[in-house]
Amino acid sequence: MNIPAPMTNFWLQIMQGLRSAVMLGLVLLAMGLAGGLLFYLVGVPAPTLFQLVTGLVLLAGGGALLLLFGAPWALRYLLGARTIVRPTDSIDLQLLMGLRVLARQAGMGTPRLGIIERPVTNAYTVGLSRNTATIVLGRGLLQALKPDELQAVLAHEIAHIMQGDMHGLTLVQGAVNMVTLFPAQLFSLVGDRWLCRNRDPGWCFYTVLVLTQTGWGWLGSLVAGWFSRGQEFRADQLAAQLVGHEKMIAALSCLQTDARPIHLPSTLMAWSLAERIGKGIDDIRTTHPSMSVRLAALRTAT
Repeated sequence: MNIPAPMTNFWLQIMQGLRSAVMLGLVLLAMGLAGGLLFYLVGVPAPTLFQLVTGLVLLAGGGALLLLFGAPWALRYLLGARTIVRPTDSIDLQLLMGLRVLARQAGMGTPRLGIIERPVTNAYTVGLSRNTATIVLGRGLLQALKPDELQAVLAHEIAHIMQGDMHGLTLVQGAVNMVTLFPAQLFSLVGDRWLCRNRDPGWCFYTVLVLTQTGWGWLGSLVAGWFSRGQEFRADQLAAQLVGHEKMIAALSCLQTDARPIHLPSTLMAWSLAERIGKGIDDIRTTHPSMSVRLAALRTAT
């Protein structure tokens, strides 16, 4: 097993920060171009067009920072993630011990570990750096996978930490969500919940989401998805180096078979290990390659 030797922590964080900044800049540029084209086609005067595009980009950038710094809070309070400090059962102990072994193999400190007590087959990694990273697993994942397969999931999240993917993916997804998903949720609060008395997203949510996506979010979503899918492939390959291709293939195969519905806030899509998180319009905003494609890439590399 040959794991690439890590750079010094300082230069590694500098390089990863620069990469994240470039990713965010390209996504903001893409949404600014798409929004500018839309405003131009509907006949908005040049001075007003410039102001609207500037406001759109600033709003998206603010959303990126908000999600970056608010992700740990969201996991803790919105999803009720429980941080494992002391193991309460054999599963907690096994997870912590496996995580420490993987972190030692990767040449890094052990990340914090959290559990979402919901029947979802998802894993997330959040944090500003590898020193503050937290890996969160859904209870459904613990029930669906065998110990070796859970180890492969942890290795995949460790790989994301090694690559510094947490802040990059969070930034670009936060930028897109702020100007597409957030307006849809606001209108849904009034139209779907207050007027229609519907707790689930309805016609109002999806109408606004379609309008914002086709208006200015489509190009940014394509760029963000392109970045994310590339990092998923690299994380799979690095995880396979940590635990072996067989375990990684077994884990992805099980997740491909376990296609139960997943109900999580869409703002957390950036950290999902599962192939799909939602329905309807979310399918065109895919940040992860399909499980079949990821499995094919792993089998080709063996």
